[in-house]
Amino acid sequence: MVKRYFAVTSEVRIQDGVYEFHTLVDPNLEGDFKKLVSDLKEMGYIPVIGKGKEPGSDYVISVIKRRKSRPFGIWVNIVLLVATLISTIYVGEGLYAGYFDITKFSWMLYFYGFLYFSLPLLIILGTHEFGHFFMARRSGVTASLPFFIPAPFTLLGTLGAFISLRDPLPDRKTLIKIGAAGPIAGFIMSIIVGVIGAYLGTVQKPVVVTSSQVSYLISLPVIYYIFPAIQTQNVHPVAFAAWVGFLVTAINLFPIGQLDGGHVARGLLGKNAKYFSYAFIILLVVLGIYYVSWILFAIIIIILGLTHPPPLNDISKPGKKEIMVGIIAIGLVALCFSPVPFAEQVLTHNQATVELSQGNYFAIYGNPVFNNDSMSLTVNNLNNYTILLSVMIKVPEGLASTPSFNHTMAPLEKRSYNITVWPYNGTTLGTYNFTINAKASDTERNYDRNVTVVALDSNLTANNRNPFYSNKTDVNVSLSNTGPASLFEVYKFNGSSYFYINGTYGFGTYGNATFLEIPQNRPINISIEFFNLTQASGIVLLNRYSPWEVLIIFYIPPGLPQYKQLYA
Repeated sequence: MVKRYFAVTSEVRIQDGVYEFHTLVDPNLEGDFKKLVSDLKEMGYIPVIGKGKEPGSDYVISVIKRRKSRPFGIWVNIVLLVATLISTIYVGEGLYAGYFDITKFSWMLYFYGFLYFSLPLLIILGTHEFGHFFMARRSGVTASLPFFIPAPFTLLGTLGAFISLRDPLPDRKTLIKIGAAGPIAGFIMSIIVGVIGAYLGTVQKPVVVTSSQVSYLISLPVIYYIFPAIQTQNVHPVAFAAWVGFLVTAINLFPIGQLDGGHVARGLLGKNAKYFSYAFIILLVVLGIYYVSWILFAIIIIILGLTHPPPLNDISKPGKKEIMVGIIAIGLVALCFSPVPFAEQVLTHNQATVELSQGNYFAIYGNPVFNNDSMSLTVNNLNNYTILLSVMIKVPEGLASTPSFNHTMAPLEKRSYNITVWPYNGTTLGTYNFTINAKASDTERNYDRNVTVVALDSNLTANNRNPFYSNKTDVNVSLSNTGPASLFEVYKFNGSSYFYINGTYGFGTYGNATFLEIPQNRPINISIEFFNLTQASGIVLLNRYSPWEVLIIFYIPPGLPQYKQLYA
C-alpha cells in the first residue's frame, strides 16, 4: 500500500509493531499521503511521515495499528443536550423576569426563557460545533456529534460544547480548516442573533426597575463598536445570548493547546506554535489580576496541556488560502474578546443628574425665529437599571408650552429634551413666570423661570429695519425714532448675548438698567461689538414710555439654524 504512492528506498523495518518505510517524496507529497491515510484507515492502520534520523536518509513513513475504540452512543449527546437545555432555560427564565421586572411566578416564564435565551444560545453553540463537524467530514476525518456541557446554577447555564475527532488530523491544512470553521460559523451566527436581540431591545423595552439589587455589568467587545446593527441600549436576553456567543468565539480561539485557536496556531506555525501558547498563558495570568477567572482558566489549560500534537503529515505547509483563513480566525479574538466580561455592581438610588439650560429672556411675538423661550433639559441616568423620567411644565394663561411628558430611560442612558414656551396670542405682552419640574429616579429638580413677551416698536428702526440682523461681529447702525423722544432700556436677549455699545447719544444708566435716549426724527449713530462668535446674540431696546415695545438688533453667525431660516 505504501509503495503504491511512495518510492521505498530500503527494507521495511518492523519494531514494536511499527512498520517503518524509508521513502522519497515528490511535489505530490500532500495529496499522495492523504490517499495513503484513507486507504490504510480502511485496513485499520495509521501512517505518520517525518524526516529520517539517520545520516543521509530521506523521509520515514511509520505505520501503526489503529487502536480499537468504543465511541459513546448518541444517547449521551441527547442526555447532555437535554441537561443543557434545562440549565440554560433556568437561566433564561431569570433573565426574562429580571428584564421585565416580573416578580410573580408563571410557568410561561420558562417558555420565554427557552425562546429568548436558551434557544438562541444553543443555536450559536450548535452552529459553532457543526462548523467543525461538517469541515471534518469534508476533510475525511470522522467526528462525533456535539456534546453540550450543562452548568447548572451559573450565570450562563452552560460551559459550551465540543465535538470529538475520532481520527488523527492528516496535515496542517486540515488543522487550520477544522479549527477555524467552528469559530467563524459561530461568529456569523452570533452577529445574526445580535441583530435580532438589538431589534427586540427596541420593541420589548424593560419596565422601570427601582429596587436596589446586585447587577452584573457586561463588557462589550470591539465588534459592537464597528458593527452598529448589534448595538443596543436595552440588553434583551437574546442580545445577551449573542454576547455570550462572541465571548465563546474569543475563548475558543485562544492559540493555546488543543483549543480551536491551538489547532489554527499549530497549522500556521508548526512546532513554533508552542511559544505562542506560552505567551498567551502569560497574558491570561496578567489579565487575571483584573479578572481572577482568567487565572483559573489558565490553570485548567496547563493541566490539559499547552502543546498541540503534530498532524500525521507535519511536513507539508499550509497554502495561502489556509494561511488567510487562519489569520482571520485568530484576528476574531481581538473583535470578540472582553478582558473583564462581568463586573458585579450594587445598584443604588439617586444616581441621575438633571440640568436645564438657560433659555431666552424675551419672546418676540410674531417673529418667525425668536418668538419663544427655548431650553434644553439634559438627563443622565447613572444607574445600571431602567428609570422613569417625569417632566411637568406649568405655564400661566397667555403662554403655551411643550406638553408635559414621561419617558423610560435605559441603563446609563444620557439624553436631551427640547422644552419651548411661547406666547399664546398678541394680547399677552408682559413678563410671565413658569415652572418646570423634572423627576428622574429619586432626583427631583424644580426650575422657576420667566420670559418677557414683547412686540416690535413700529416707530423705531436700526438702519431702517426692525428687527435688524447682522452676520458680522462689528456693526455700525443708525437708530431712528419717528415717535416721541423716549428712553430705551438695554437688555441681553439671552444668556449668550455679550456685546459692547459705543458712541451713543444720551448714554447713561437708570437703576440697574443701561438706557439710550433717542430723540424724535433725529437719528443717532452707535457701534456695536458682539463677543460671542458662535451663538446668536441679541440686544433688546425696551421703550420705557411704551411698555413691551422693542427694537431688536441681532448678530447671527452663518451656519446656525436661525441664519438659514432668515436667509433661505
